[in-house]
Amino acid sequence: MNILIVSSSDGITLSLLRCLGLLNIRSHVISVWESSGSSRFSRFCKNYISSLITESSQGAEKITDVINDYCKQHKIDVIIPSGLLGTFLVALIKEKLRYSSVFPINSAEKIYNLNNKWQFYHLLRQHNIPTPETRLIETPEQIKSLNLNFPVIVKPLDRGNGYGVKKIDSIVDLDGYISNASQVNNLPILVQEYIFGYDVLLNILAENGKLLAWTINRRVPYFFEFFQDENILEIAHKIVDSCNYSGVANFDIRFDERSNSVKVIECNPRFWASFGASVSYGIDFVNLGILLAQGQKLPDNLKKEVTCTEPEKIPYPSPSQFIKGLLLGKYPFRAMKKISSDLAWQSILDPLPNIYEKIWNRLGIVNTHDGVMLNKLLSNSIKVKS
Repeated sequence: MNILIVSSSDGITLSLLRCLGLLNIRSHVISVWESSGSSRFSRFCKNYISSLITESSQGAEKITDVINDYCKQHKIDVIIPSGLLGTFLVALIKEKLRYSSVFPINSAEKIYNLNNKWQFYHLLRQHNIPTPETRLIETPEQIKSLNLNFPVIVKPLDRGNGYGVKKIDSIVDLDGYISNASQVNNLPILVQEYIFGYDVLLNILAENGKLLAWTINRRVPYFFEFFQDENILEIAHKIVDSCNYSGVANFDIRFDERSNSVKVIECNPRFWASFGASVSYGIDFVNLGILLAQGQKLPDNLKKEVTCTEPEKIPYPSPSQFIKGLLLGKYPFRAMKKISSDLAWQSILDPLPNIYEKIWNRLGIVNTHDGVMLNKLLSNSIKVKS
């Protein structure tokens, strides 16, 4: 089988390549966003080309032609999007992709609205899904009527990976932060009540509003801890049904230690950075989505949900964390048994992309954040309701 990854995120693309490599699938990459291109050095990457998106309305049309020509020439079976912009772009042009099936995906409008933290907050409130109190700040003067207890979290509306997120402890600090000249230029931002507790990740695959596969986990030292939680699972069903969701997604959730409850923070309507941990646990969202893209029924013998009755720990699938855990003796014997089939081991046996990425990041050559370009596409050429 031949897979084409339409990529705007080298990190996520690299994880996809390694997961597909474990399935003995031939993987190709078309990069649509300027980045280090580190994934082209992976031993699991059969071919890598760049066709960078531009802000003009012709940009998407050009890439559509590039993808169609590539799929026809290389007999691509399924197209998988990687990264926010890659996912948005594939959603935008999927009806024009003629030669290959497309991994389950939402409309471009849904992807934008779910990624936008303010729009997502309103969706949660509309459907009575628990979420922290949140305010939209468009001008410094709005601080006077904030009416939130401190500490609070400030964050951009549409950026990921923790970019721009900051905890602020007082109204004086918040006023100073927002009144800063450089910050005024970045308005609007969200101000959200701070939840005392810990982070939980809800990860899902859905089709037409039906939840098909899920994991719930949290980060603990050297591990991802997988567990069941009926309240979080109920929330998953509610969100998927409320927006008729299709595709993979990751939801950031906060466990509130004061009220012993959970609150949904934000949504990543795409593959997420740590999805490899779920693959290592046994729930392969990549393989499941490929089967759906090809119109196949998901086999009963494929794992689709967390089944352990007690929390189960899986080693970090990233090479640096995994090596550190091995050297410190956190999981050597268990890990050594799965060298040929474990994603973390495959990342160690595929070192060139990570070495290149570290050099690239150290040099600070380019900002690889793709949410900015998504907004430019929206404002300049692509009419998606917000």
